[in-house]
Amino acid sequence: MTEQAVREALLAVNDPHIPVSIESMGMLRAVTISENGVVDVELAIPCLACPGVSMLKQSVRDAVGGLDGVSKVNVLEGWHHDWTTQSIEPDARQLMRRFGIQV
Repeated sequence: MTEQAVREALLAVNDPHIPVSIESMGMLRAVTISENGVVDVELAIPCLACPGVSMLKQSVRDAVGGLDGVSKVNVLEGWHHDWTTQSIEPDARQLMRRFGIQV
């Protein structure tokens, strides 16, 4: 298992409110893999009171937990990371505009 494999699995995890991956939203901040197969995924959460955080965390656990060699997945909320709309990738911005979301 590699960080790249984890990041590829996470491409299937979308923001709970918008059909855009957490990677494209700039929410995925770090992936750490220990020797015993524990994977820590650190996210920058855009909104302190986001009602979708628990669903997002479970989606991350499901996506990464299915990889060979993973014994546990920890999803860490990186509140020390600043998330702004500038974190969103250009392609994701265009998609969001098509859905009527201004960023």
